[in-house]
Amino acid sequence: MIRQPVAFINENELGHGSYLPRFVEYFEKHPELGVAPLLLNATPLPEELKRKANSSIRGLRRIGLDTHVSRWRQIVSAHVGSMIPEITERHGARTVVVNTQSVGLELARLPPDVRLIVCMDATFQQLSRTPWFAPNWPSRLTLPIITRELMRQEEALLHRADQILAWSTPVSDSLVTEYAIDQRKIGILPPSMEVPANLALRELGAKPRILFLGGDFRRKGGPLLLNCFRNYLQDRCELHVVTQSEVEPLPGVVVHRGVRASSPEWHECWRTADVFVFPSTLETFGIVLVEALAYGVPAVSSDVGAARMILEDGAAGWILDTLTERSVASAIEKVLDDREETRRRVEAGFSHVRRSFSLENNARALAARVQ
Repeated sequence: MIRQPVAFINENELGHGSYLPRFVEYFEKHPELGVAPLLLNATPLPEELKRKANSSIRGLRRIGLDTHVSRWRQIVSAHVGSMIPEITERHGARTVVVNTQSVGLELARLPPDVRLIVCMDATFQQLSRTPWFAPNWPSRLTLPIITRELMRQEEALLHRADQILAWSTPVSDSLVTEYAIDQRKIGILPPSMEVPANLALRELGAKPRILFLGGDFRRKGGPLLLNCFRNYLQDRCELHVVTQSEVEPLPGVVVHRGVRASSPEWHECWRTADVFVFPSTLETFGIVLVEALAYGVPAVSSDVGAARMILEDGAAGWILDTLTERSVASAIEKVLDDREETRRRVEAGFSHVRRSFSLENNARALAARVQ
């Protein structure tokens, strides 16, 4: 079979790092799908560009006049734009897949005979309503001015794209209602992973293990969980924290640093967990919830990002209506005490992840789109 060269350009910030590489790895293992993948990294930037993209004037960010939101995306996109000759001439790719629009703004100028597929976890309109773009009230006031050109570039990219693959239905809805994108060129391609053939439920030990994963300990709700553990659960459980941040030493808390996704240590953390807690305060999706379902680990989550879609409105996990130490502790206690209900929700989650987030299924669907 002739394999078609396809360029995959990935943003590697936060959870984006695992999105396209998993599809690329699958295509490399399955040449019969006819895709010859070329993986290009939009980030990290070369040092000179990184300094320029991350620079800011002290104090301006607090009053909403710093242009970092736009500047970073425009600089990274210009870096990606410089790759166009390599993609189209050297490698002969006639299809480009980019995740996300934040790094792909310059791809609007791809030659018209090159197909463009844009994957995205959130539109800029969605982000403008969150602290991602507007962390305080002065920035909310100035945001329309600061992001005017950025919004124009995003519109141009989305209307140039041949297909747009949203991570979730709220993104798809935003594309239709806020950008007037034809529904026929929008699809759903969520973060995907290899799912075991069978569900393996773990029996509770004398000290059940609570698992927390989050590089940014504070944004992911780590301090709240730490206080919850100290005040309510310390005598009953262990808390295992996977993070790059500094964490206050506490009896019963085990901190794992330097654990890479899909590494043996990463698999072991999931394999030995009795409950996964995701008290994050700011998300566009929540990939770790998909991982929890795939590993058969009961998931307790704040109502953030795509948690309701991933956990099927609570049928496949526990969604917190309020995010407090007591509400988190109460949900964890329900997981540990009502084993029949826990099994029911875990089984529902495993069926859901096999149906909606299977790497095999979604990679094959993507292969059909890129050819």
